[in-house]
Amino acid sequence: MRRAHGRTATTRIALISAGTAAVLGLGGFSAGTAAAAGTPAPDRTAAPTGAAPAALGQQVLSTFTVAYPAAPYRTHNIARAVELINGAVVEQGDIWSFNQAVGERTVENGFVDGIMINDGRYVKSPGGGVSAVATTMYNAMFFAGLKPVEHGAHSFYIERYPEGREATVAWGTLDLRWQNDSGHPVTVRASSTDKSVTVTLLGTKQYDEILATKGPRTHVTPPVKRTVAGPTCEPQTPLEGFDVSVDRVFVRGGHEVGRETFRTHYTPRDEIVCAPESPTATPGATPAASGSPSASGSPSASAPSVPASPAVSASPSAS
Repeated sequence: MRRAHGRTATTRIALISAGTAAVLGLGGFSAGTAAAAGTPAPDRTAAPTGAAPAALGQQVLSTFTVAYPAAPYRTHNIARAVELINGAVVEQGDIWSFNQAVGERTVENGFVDGIMINDGRYVKSPGGGVSAVATTMYNAMFFAGLKPVEHGAHSFYIERYPEGREATVAWGTLDLRWQNDSGHPVTVRASSTDKSVTVTLLGTKQYDEILATKGPRTHVTPPVKRTVAGPTCEPQTPLEGFDVSVDRVFVRGGHEVGRETFRTHYTPRDEIVCAPESPTATPGATPAASGSPSASGSPSASAPSVPASPAVSASPSAS
């Protein structure tokens, strides 16, 4: 078994009950192994490069930016999460936790209602949008070569994220956690605009380069069409489900010195059509007397105005 950055990589699965996962609509969890079978797929993504002010002489280990469609709730919640994680210093051996750093996504903690995934579909929920920050942090950790401890993907694939390299969080159930096993302190720098969020990790480089190689989609599953009633319904476009594997490749001195494989399962994103409300009688109307002309023209409720589902783009980002 090969070693990845000084440790033997073993399978890592975030622990969560099947029932809870079904309720939250959580997708496949990360699993890493040191064994790399076969030749990697040709899709190769080099570790993102960029500039960030070094702290105390630290080097830029990685920097990653996620772009997303602007929306007031998303901009607000992402900015609040960024404010809570920016400037953190993670000492050697310590574990960084998204839920611990950001806290519960409540009004009291500065968050507003937004769009999240629940039971395989978009719904309104407090803190919607913070998964963009989780995905950005996950990729920064990935390309910094740090050790993932816990993470879970969205239940279905969102096109603006990198396949197999994205993360979601759920307070009290699913966290994003990584351990600083670099041998030196790591500093978190985070910033956001109304359309993007960036996370940069500063520390002492252990590798010349870290690459990501993505395999083909397998076990492709088609979506179905569902009609949903109720004021919380959000329309949703269909997308197939699939499995995908991503290798993290560690390079030092021009040679591969370690490799880990992360496997993700995405369920189909079903098409959601929001049903109009049922017709209702005019409030206070008096039934027509027997034998008299029946009341006519009583208005029925029209279909409610339903906000569009969050737009998705081909660039990396989160819900």
